Amino acid sequence: MAKGEIVIDEMYCHGCGYCADFCPKKCIVLPEDKFTPQGYRLSCFVNTEDCTACKICSFMCPHHAVEVYKYVEV
Repeated sequence: MAKGEIVIDEMYCHGCGYCADFCPKKCIVLPEDKFTPQGYRLSCFVNTEDCTACKICSFMCPHHAVEVYKYVEV
């Protein structure tokens, strides 16, 4: 099964939470205590084992702050 890794660029993240809202596996959260340098709440990648690299989070980000990497086990 494919596994994924999500990288969120804190310089582009505006804390809208779309990535967290639309993630079907709830692999992204928007904690109350993490902020970007601009003062926005920063989305964080959690539940790393559940990520399937579906890229919905990346498609939903209006600021292009989310990159998804897909790893396939061979």
